[in-house]
Amino acid sequence: MDISETDLPGVGKRFELPVHDGSALVVVIHNTGKHEIFKKEHADADADRIVELSESEAEAFGSVLEDVHFQPSEMDMSSTMIGGDTVIEWYTLDDDSPLVGSTLEASDIRNKTGATVIAVERGPEAYPSPKPSFEFESGDVLVTIGRSDEQEALEAQLGKAD
Repeated sequence: MDISETDLPGVGKRFELPVHDGSALVVVIHNTGKHEIFKKEHADADADRIVELSESEAEAFGSVLEDVHFQPSEMDMSSTMIGGDTVIEWYTLDDDSPLVGSTLEASDIRNKTGATVIAVERGPEAYPSPKPSFEFESGDVLVTIGRSDEQEALEAQLGKAD
């Protein structure tokens, strides 16, 4: 990512950071320690000031942006215990899954295993509380809830048991 840097004689430095939506953020750091942040909607637009920060405020804000206080992590989609022995599990259906091509009703998951399908993720789309006529496809991610033994029965039905 290219960040342009411009000396501002007698003032400080100007930095311009292009943003994914076509806009740009402009930061002016004054020799006095003051920091100003502006936004340009597009390359030819005038910059509108968003905020002015003192040096200590800018340092604190910078530490937040650098993830010093928080490290994002990918959500663990293997299982989540929600109390007692109740577990939410995520299962990805492979091409050879016995569920591919069948409907939720025909799969009879709840009666066979006790686990309940509470949602299905298909690419960027999510289908909460899928209808009985919902047809499973390869790559679908089933979000299920049930006791540990029910989840183990579902894993066996899916051929994913250890």
